[in-house]
Amino acid sequence: MKQVLAVLLAANVLAPSGILATPNQFERKSVTVLGIAANIVVRPIQGGVVSQFSLCDSRCINVVEFSKPKFVPGQSITVSGIFHSIFSNGIIQARNVIVVTSP
Repeated sequence: MKQVLAVLLAANVLAPSGILATPNQFERKSVTVLGIAANIVVRPIQGGVVSQFSLCDSRCINVVEFSKPKFVPGQSITVSGIFHSIFSNGIIQARNVIVVTSP
């Protein structure tokens, strides 16, 4: 466990629970987060698709990506994007979300 923690800290990779412990610290900042993918939903939108899923450790953070996922539920993944405590763009409304890509 200590080795995994050391790797995460060295790479500036965060856990979902780490962001959710102090969300104001990460507001509208670029983050890289490692967790387990869950609750994947893909919906068509004008010009493509939007994927929403949870990224979890002991807590879960929402993720929005404007492309099809290349992973399955239960898979450990790393995502990079901008963290928003509240996100709304007319298509998506979510709290505590990482926006990976924009339409």
